[in-house]
Amino acid sequence: MVTVLLLLSPLGKADNLIELKQGSFQGHTGDDLNIAIVQKGADNKIQCYRDNSCWMTGDDFNLHLEQVNTSGATNVLELWHLEGDNNNVRFGQGVALSGSSDTTFNYDGTEGGGHYARLDIHGDGNNVAGYQTNQGSTTGHYYAQLIFSDNNNIWTAQKGNGRKTINLYTTSDGNGVSITQQGNNAEHNANIQLRGSYGTDLLLLQQGTTSQSYTLQQNCITVGGCSVSITQGD
Repeated sequence: MVTVLLLLSPLGKADNLIELKQGSFQGHTGDDLNIAIVQKGADNKIQCYRDNSCWMTGDDFNLHLEQVNTSGATNVLELWHLEGDNNNVRFGQGVALSGSSDTTFNYDGTEGGGHYARLDIHGDGNNVAGYQTNQGSTTGHYYAQLIFSDNNNIWTAQKGNGRKTINLYTTSDGNGVSITQQGNNAEHNANIQLRGSYGTDLLLLQQGTTSQSYTLQQNCITVGGCSVSITQGD
């Protein structure tokens, strides 16, 4: 069964964009591909990162993208190519999840927009969730995610006013990554690269009203995997 739901709310405007080109579903897309896209307000864009790059291969995709915008600052969510079996992808801008297993985005009534996210996942068995919100500022957050590997669980959240940036790149198997950046008027920045023969469990929390920055390049060769936990800010 293939279910596709594309919804623009009664508040939806003509300048909302959903771009999934004909080449988006190349190869074998499986028996249970579900797509649900919800955009509310104006100036929300879901588009290809590059021409002919919005394509998926593999089985059993569940892709739920949702954006809410009440300002003139554009939300942009770009797809590159999602490849592999048994993937679940859920990402929101202007709306929030209560946790990595939550399937319903919630809107708190205050959102400035201006967010950018890019998703590019290659490999089998990835579960990806996450969201970006602010509290009225039109300077949104930035999230670039490149994985290129199997069996990852990636969960991230960025919230509060002040631009927050995540650049995440992993090429090793079995990683569990959780990154949260929060705090009003703080500009936190995280640059993470995970490699190696074994997975790395990473938990990074940057918070508070003082801007924080963290960079990690991890090459795990420890049998059984590696673990890194960092908290910065009050």
